[in-house]
Amino acid sequence: MIAIGLTDHLEGPADRPSTAIFDEVAELVGLADRLGARYAWFAEHHAHLHAGHLPTPLLFALHLAGRTRSIRLGTAIICLNLHHPLDAAEQVAVADALMGGRSAFGFGSGSTPEEAGLFGAGTTDDATRQARFAEALRVIRATWSGDWSEVSPRFFNVPPHRLLPTSPADLPDRCWVAVNSAGSARIAGLLRFNMLFSHLRTPEQYREYSAAYREAGGAGLIAANRPVFVGPDDRAAFAIVEPALRTLWRRFRAEGKIPAEAVEPDDPADLCGHPINFVVGGPETVARLLLELHAEAPFDVLNAEVRWAGLSHEETLDGLRRLMEDVAPRL
Repeated sequence: MIAIGLTDHLEGPADRPSTAIFDEVAELVGLADRLGARYAWFAEHHAHLHAGHLPTPLLFALHLAGRTRSIRLGTAIICLNLHHPLDAAEQVAVADALMGGRSAFGFGSGSTPEEAGLFGAGTTDDATRQARFAEALRVIRATWSGDWSEVSPRFFNVPPHRLLPTSPADLPDRCWVAVNSAGSARIAGLLRFNMLFSHLRTPEQYREYSAAYREAGGAGLIAANRPVFVGPDDRAAFAIVEPALRTLWRRFRAEGKIPAEAVEPDDPADLCGHPINFVVGGPETVARLLLELHAEAPFDVLNAEVRWAGLSHEETLDGLRRLMEDVAPRL
């Protein structure tokens, strides 16, 4: 059985009130909770540089814990290049205690260069970035466990100490590392975290990263990510989601993810290919496409992104209902 999770970047126009976006996502997560979704993750973005309105996903997860019953809430991700790992470890420990352990916190090695610039975090080569990330994760684990034997300070000289509140032993087992390279997959495996994939990656990359993760000793859960929209049937699904597909395709071209000289396809189905990787259709089609992805690159959790510019709030809610009621049982 494939579990269902949601990720939301809390995106919206800069002039739209953030509280309206927070309320929409809260309603979406409440519905997901009632329909049996396992996870909901929230992204960290600053100064609207990625259209996101939420710089502190940990606070939002904690807020929604009081409005939901069973769904696990967390971050996808906390950008550790913008935070001291001791501070991140302490905040996560407090949030986990207040949430009663109903948490799923994710960590990543970086952010966009523009966001890093806001914090004075200069860009580094991949080897240095990954070494710093691995050390930050070791500091976080040591802060929670009290065992500092695996920390060899290079970037963070944190004296061994006792953390309050005391963290449960299974907290690291409920945490995730975002992976966009074989190097970060090896870090996730070596340090025994679960692994989160981006929707920008291909099945071939998923297989490569999974192999690196398992070879490094990773034995946790793997979450594959895809934008998903489920309509009443294939034709109706594309008719509803086409404005969102075109908005996203044009955004990716402006961001350089799609070549600048690329001509926008007329057929909306052609907008769904790599690097957008959008799964669209009626329940049978979406279930088939997701099972095909699973056959190509096995995963434990479908991390679905269901909320996009060009979809109304009601259309997003309807798509989530169909995902949970009509697609999830087929998985």
